[in-house]
Amino acid sequence: MCYNCGCGNPNDDMGSMNNITNQMLSQLANNQNKSLEEIKRMVLQTLMDDKVDSNQALKEMFENAAKAWGQSVDDAKNQALRMLKRELVEG
Repeated sequence: MCYNCGCGNPNDDMGSMNNITNQMLSQLANNQNKSLEEIKRMVLQTLMDDKVDSNQALKEMFENAAKAWGQSVDDAKNQALRMLKRELVEG
């Protein structure tokens, strides 16, 4: 599931490296010396707390993803929030 569009495939960037995938989240995890699971949970919590704009890396990630998919930043955030909740909370 390109997290910002909800396509259902976590490893398909849908032709744009700016769509949020497991690979992108893995790179973010490596940059922050965290596991993929930790980064997913951090992104989920940041989205739930509506604090994305206070994290420059996440802010840029969502802005780029929104542009890549032709959606608003809020739509990208909301879609990612739904997908991460489904994966990590309801899973």
